[in-house]
Amino acid sequence: MIYDYQGNYQYSDNVIRNWDSDAKGVYYCGYPLANGNLLVLYTGRAVSDGGIRIRLLQHLQEDRWTDISHFAYRVCTTVGEAENLEMEEIQRLQPKYNKQGR
Repeated sequence: MIYDYQGNYQYSDNVIRNWDSDAKGVYYCGYPLANGNLLVLYTGRAVSDGGIRIRLLQHLQEDRWTDISHFAYRVCTTVGEAENLEMEEIQRLQPKYNKQGR
């Protein structure tokens, strides 16, 4: 089962570290538009231990994206769901920082 979109949350070390979740699924990184929607600049999947929270913390440590200020996510029940959803979302959204799937 793929759960509903959750977001937009501030993309910061403090917010992510205090997020009490090891959910697996697909996450979206970008910045909010005036209408409240997230302009997605990167879409990824997190299916290993620690889930989305750990993967976002890894991205923060890499500090590659100066224009990303928020994130959102969708929890998936299985690894296969997360893999398929990530591929579909990359093709649909064409995020600036994703190279695969184009």
